[in-house]
Amino acid sequence: MVKRILIVDDEETITFSLYQSFILSKKPFEVVTAESGEEALEKFLEKPFHLVITDIFLPGISGFDLIREIKKTHAQTKFIVITAYGSDDKKEEARKEGAQLYVEKPYDIRDFKKKVMEMLK
Repeated sequence: MVKRILIVDDEETITFSLYQSFILSKKPFEVVTAESGEEALEKFLEKPFHLVITDIFLPGISGFDLIREIKKTHAQTKFIVITAYGSDDKKEEARKEGAQLYVEKPYDIRDFKKKVMEMLK
């Protein structure tokens, strides 16, 4: 089964590097990117994803708002929150919103990818 991953970040370098990392892996992934929470929600509603990787601070609705909206109809979706502005409060909020993983930028792409693979087993 092909796992669907949605990457949401307003930094094109982040979405591109993650996109490339998953597309070039030996695992069958379908990877889609979005630059805002609204765009991500629109793409999710067209066809749901197994995993959403989202920044907290996005144009329009936040990553946390995105998680809340998706959880209303797709409780089984997994979430990873990534941020350049990490804090203990944000980490706790991510956990409360239902994120399985909270990662602060910059991060090691190989380690990040390994964690994603474990989540999607």
